[in-house]
Amino acid sequence: MTEPATGSKQLMAEDWIARWQQGRIGWHEADGNLYLQRYWPKLPHGSTVIVPLCGKSVDMMWLAAQGLAVTGIEFSEIAIKAFFSENSLEYTLGQGGELDVYAAVSAPIRIYCGNYFDYEADPADALYDRGALGTLPASERPGYIEHTKSLLLSDAYRLIITLEYDQAIVNGPPFSVLAEEIEQYWPDLQRAAAHNDVENCPPKFRQAGLDAVLEAAWSSG
Repeated sequence: MTEPATGSKQLMAEDWIARWQQGRIGWHEADGNLYLQRYWPKLPHGSTVIVPLCGKSVDMMWLAAQGLAVTGIEFSEIAIKAFFSENSLEYTLGQGGELDVYAAVSAPIRIYCGNYFDYEADPADALYDRGALGTLPASERPGYIEHTKSLLLSDAYRLIITLEYDQAIVNGPPFSVLAEEIEQYWPDLQRAAAHNDVENCPPKFRQAGLDAVLEAAWSSG
């Protein structure tokens, strides 16, 4: 598996933790993602779905309500505890390989705390990536994709949500991930929809003068 160098991973982890400590989480959607609710298919009850870099996303609650077994992977303990607290979920704390596992008592949701590249499990039935790919700079994304593919069944359903904008005006994170890059990683994905979401993006985008930030949805069918 190709993955970021140790020093690079450490810097990425430190920045991510600092953002949660300082409350710099402008990407968080309190009401969930509309593309998820629009394009997620009906999967068999109990199907497994992984949510990389899940933060405290309420999308995990929506997926669980569809009868799915949801596994999030998140580096920040602050984010994980906030998810359980804000959704009034009790949890147990256990161990899964090298990572701590927070498992909801009354919902099919568990969140692994630690580096995504250290997460290993049986292949999942589905992937929901809302912005996880875009948290990484371009040089780190191929390793992320390779690891993600190793965690999925060959026919797994995939829904990928990305941002597209002019990085010459402002840089990420979240970073711009253009269509050509997605098509290189997963040639079978279809661009389901895209719209200008600049008003809901982190303030730095508007402050830099951007007037267009496309949120795009890519689906495997």
